[in-house]
Amino acid sequence: MSSDIRGEWRGGWYVVPHQVLFRDLDPYSHVNNAVFLSYFEMGRALLWFDITGKRGARDLDFILARNEIDYKQQLALEPIEICTRIGAIRNTSFEWLHEVRRNGGTEVAASGRVVCVLYDWARASKKSIDDDLRRKLTACTAEKS
Repeated sequence: MSSDIRGEWRGGWYVVPHQVLFRDLDPYSHVNNAVFLSYFEMGRALLWFDITGKRGARDLDFILARNEIDYKQQLALEPIEICTRIGAIRNTSFEWLHEVRRNGGTEVAASGRVVCVLYDWARASKKSIDDDLRRKLTACTAEKS
């Protein structure tokens, strides 16, 4: 992922501007439902990099346990906003809350919730969320300007 792609905090969400690409479209000229998971992934990765200060693939030390998506509107070849913030935080897992917005951020095209488990790649097992990370995650649940 390019190091120049960044989000900004707006209205309690970490917002990443994005342009829907031709490859995201299905034969009906709207974004395929599975692509929304990729949009959520982009928002998660960029926010995680900002939280941790790291940028490598192995620095994403969590695995997905559950994905939920509610589709509200179709997307076409248009600019969108990928909005992400943290939901509930538990001992070894936490939630990512997502919205994909269109029309300058005024309309929600899809919303979702993703549950992740903090993961130790070297031990191939889940791990507890330490106090430092818990503070960083908690800061991403509050209103940001």
